[in-house]
Amino acid sequence: MRFTYRSGQRVLDGFTLKRGVGKGGFGEVYFALSDSGKEVALKLLAEREVEMRGVLNCLNLKHPNLVHVYDVREDENGDTWIVMEYVLGESLAQVVQRHRTGLPENLVREWFGALARAVAYLHDQGVVHRDLKPANIFIENGGLKVGDYGLCKSMSSGQKQTQRVGTVHYMAPEIGSGKYDKGIDIYACGVMLFEMLTGKLPYDGETDNEIFVKHLTAVPDVAGLPRGFGPIVLRALDKNPLKRYASMTEFARAVDATALAVASPVVLPVNLPMSMSTSGIGTSTLPPAPPATAVRDESPIILDDAPKAAPLAAPIMVPSGQPRTLPLPLARPTAIPVAAFAWRDRLSELTGSLAAAPLLVLLLLVPYGLFAQVADPLALGKVFLVTTALAWTMILGSAGRSFRSADTWWPRLRFAGLGLVVGLLAFWLDGWLVPTASVGNPVTSRGVTFFGLASVDGESVPLAAKYLLYFAGVLGLGRWWRLSSRDRKERFSLVPLFAAGFWGYILSFLWPTGMPHVGEGAVLPLVFAAIAVQAVSPWIPAVNTASKKLRLHAA
Repeated sequence: MRFTYRSGQRVLDGFTLKRGVGKGGFGEVYFALSDSGKEVALKLLAEREVEMRGVLNCLNLKHPNLVHVYDVREDENGDTWIVMEYVLGESLAQVVQRHRTGLPENLVREWFGALARAVAYLHDQGVVHRDLKPANIFIENGGLKVGDYGLCKSMSSGQKQTQRVGTVHYMAPEIGSGKYDKGIDIYACGVMLFEMLTGKLPYDGETDNEIFVKHLTAVPDVAGLPRGFGPIVLRALDKNPLKRYASMTEFARAVDATALAVASPVVLPVNLPMSMSTSGIGTSTLPPAPPATAVRDESPIILDDAPKAAPLAAPIMVPSGQPRTLPLPLARPTAIPVAAFAWRDRLSELTGSLAAAPLLVLLLLVPYGLFAQVADPLALGKVFLVTTALAWTMILGSAGRSFRSADTWWPRLRFAGLGLVVGLLAFWLDGWLVPTASVGNPVTSRGVTFFGLASVDGESVPLAAKYLLYFAGVLGLGRWWRLSSRDRKERFSLVPLFAAGFWGYILSFLWPTGMPHVGEGAVLPLVFAAIAVQAVSPWIPAVNTASKKLRLHAA
């Protein structure tokens, strides 16, 4: 992706561009630093007249669930820039894409509540967003922020829209008539609620017109929604805006009440006093229930700026002669723990990787042999064995280390030790016998005396030592454990291939000159092993990529 400006340029006075982070139909977004060190996002507008109206409506709005707009500036070329909050995180669209069957209900409840607070605040300020979608909503440290105000419009404006604006998957039916009020934002939030719960859109098609016609005529299939959410989504997506929720506060209250109602109950006898102790929560003691009484909590759910802690227990209804039901406490779902992998799972993955590595090495060597016109199949067999040994070494030597593990010498020493074994294998494959006799009875092969540290060709270092030092060096110097780490940044990267070639070339002076060799000084086996290890090792993308900067781009 090419950007107009480069890192280090000072297009606006007081700000230094660091890198481009996003590009869309309405302009380019850069990560920048102010002269005082504040991180900001600078957006260069491509369609000034279109987006400026929306941005100016939100210039002075302040809410913890909104991306803040600080200023609007012009550079010396007359281009318009928006100075706004720089958010560290990822879009809701990226999160939903990773959860193809929907997000956990407790997380949907919390994030939808934050979304409702932001949109309700916009509506209270007389502003309708008009382009609410997961790509314009961002997650930072478990919290949610709404951004991209290019299509925001004041509801007090009497001007009727002459064309459809927004994203077709989230367009309310009345947009076709040019009507824009808070009902279209409620409709878009209903689509997003459906998407967050199921991982799918309620309406889809091959063209924009086909999708918009479905918004006008079709009824969404809510059979796949969790229990209790079907009527909520149907009301939010009603074709008649007057039949939808009157406000985002009412909408969020319905979602919150449904999420609480479907919490799993714990059934206990009614005729005994009950004490419940939960680790980290506290102790609650309840007396025997009175006959035919019911207690309900009718207090409204207030969507204010500060997040509220979940109650320790929901209200209790105890009809006479019936068991007492106590819903489980609801913890705040800001973090969802992922169960650690059992040793059986790790062993299964390790076995699968070790078994798949030779097959992939073979697939790499066949086209290489044809392209290089290697006539001797024995030579290719040597390369295959050494490459497979290197791949197994990289997989076994990782020992479950993380990609972000501290770079200590212990894993390097482990790899170097395994490199000695690979060196012995290469030494043997090149036709040399490995000495096995005692010190008092040295064994020689091809005129080389191993225990006397001398050879007939005048070399001062035994050939065996060169093989050992070469493989111990290339494996001990590189961070090969990163290739098979489950949390590596990418499934496959070209960087390890260049690293393999680099270390193989740097240490090529150790390779025995004029001697038989395996695969051009073992550089080729190193590169092929780096390819194979990445391809066969399991990879799990991070749920929240903290190192990835937010892309605040216009759709």
